[in-house]
Amino acid sequence: MSLEANKVIFTRMINELFNDKNLAAADELFLPTATVPNIPDTPPGPEGARQIAGPFISAFPDLEVSIDFVVAEGDRVFGRMTERATHQGTFFGIPASQKRVEFTEMGIVRIEDGKIAESWFDLDLFSLMMQIMPQQNR
Repeated sequence: MSLEANKVIFTRMINELFNDKNLAAADELFLPTATVPNIPDTPPGPEGARQIAGPFISAFPDLEVSIDFVVAEGDRVFGRMTERATHQGTFFGIPASQKRVEFTEMGIVRIEDGKIAESWFDLDLFSLMMQIMPQQNR
C-alpha cells in the first residue's frame, strides 16, 4: 500500500472510532490478530480496539480528537493528536467531574494488508488525570 493509503487508515481509525464513536468500524480497520504491545492484556483484533476506545467514549462522550500531524514511512504511520472533552463518566475510578479537559496523544500503527496489525498509543495520562482529579486527592 502507498504511504498516503496508510495515512488514510490511521485517520479513519481516529475519526471513526473516537470522533464518530463508531466502535463497529474496528471490524473494518483492524486485523483479527492485531495487537497492542504496550497494553499486553488487550484482546487481539477489533475487540481490543473496542476495549480501549469504549471506556474513553463512556467517560468523555463529547470527545473530539484533532489530528495535529501524520507521518508515514514504510508500513508505519505516526500521528500526534490533541483531544478535548468533558469528563462525564467514571475514568480510572475517578467519578465524573464535569471538567473540560485537553490533552495530547501520540500513536503509531503498523499496516498490513490494508488493516492495522499493531498499534501503540501514548497519551499524556498525567495531564489528563491532574485535570479530572479532585483537588484533595492531588
